[in-house]
Amino acid sequence: MEKIRWGVLGTGWIVNKAGLGILSSDNGVWLGAAGREPGRGQALAEKYGVPRAYDSYKELLADPEIDAVYIALLNHLHREWAVKACEAGKHVLLEKPFALNAAEASAIAEAARRNGVRVREAFIWPFYPGIGEILQHLEQGAVGEWVRFRGHFSFHAFEDSTRWRRDWGGGALYDIGCYLVHWARSFTREEPQAAEAVWTIDERHGVDRRFCGTLHFAGGRTAQFDAALDMPHGSSFELLGTEGRLSAAFKAGPEKLRIEYRFGEEELVWETDRVTPFRRQAEAFAEEVLRERAGEAISSDGGEEALRQAKAMDALREAARTGKRIVIG
Repeated sequence: MEKIRWGVLGTGWIVNKAGLGILSSDNGVWLGAAGREPGRGQALAEKYGVPRAYDSYKELLADPEIDAVYIALLNHLHREWAVKACEAGKHVLLEKPFALNAAEASAIAEAARRNGVRVREAFIWPFYPGIGEILQHLEQGAVGEWVRFRGHFSFHAFEDSTRWRRDWGGGALYDIGCYLVHWARSFTREEPQAAEAVWTIDERHGVDRRFCGTLHFAGGRTAQFDAALDMPHGSSFELLGTEGRLSAAFKAGPEKLRIEYRFGEEELVWETDRVTPFRRQAEAFAEEVLRERAGEAISSDGGEEALRQAKAMDALREAARTGKRIVIG
């Protein structure tokens, strides 16, 4: 069986899950690792038995035997290295947030189209158990016409976390608010038309430690959410409609993730380890690459989904900065 040969750019904590996901995938091989310093890539490669370690990201991208890269770098480095990966002919699975603004997202999408490679924003939640069932309920009209989406995501960020670095793209909206925006767009299956928002700027770090946003959709429908880096852990959403209500809560531990779902009087619970969703994500991406390589006509949005997400994020940031309602182009 042909397999995609992966390279990983970055050595942060998420690679411990995503890397194991690639290692355990049926259609992929983790071939190489690179960190921002030579020793970091070597240490990661030795930890997981990865055959190749590189002294730089550039060296990994120059390896002709690498087919695709998983980029898990700091937010402000996403555009630079995603574009370079595309120019090197590598397919790109890029950690969220895809970019710091729509202009950067557009540059990545254009590089992917120009070089004939696939690129995708690596939101892991679609690969959780139960998500397919929830989406199926919605497609079957479970809530009727949706009217309100409400979401929440928070946790206490460590004081030395990179999430507090303004120059590295830190802050609550970029780090976890992006999930809420993505949930709102995905579960309503519509694109917002305008945004309003307020934020609480941390005096020491200069980034938003709390962010509250409202996305306005056609017909007066709204998605309201709040994200915080200084509150106890909580992650949930609910969707209310003309015929009913559904809700989901995500309870994450070091080893397990639990999804508690309620639709009317029905309650369902799904559990997974923390690595399996990353395996499923890697396999889904690799399968598209392999099928296309085999001559199948596999559709690709060329990064347009990530660009739509980035436009909504831009509007929310601008709304918080100006205190005005911002129309989403």
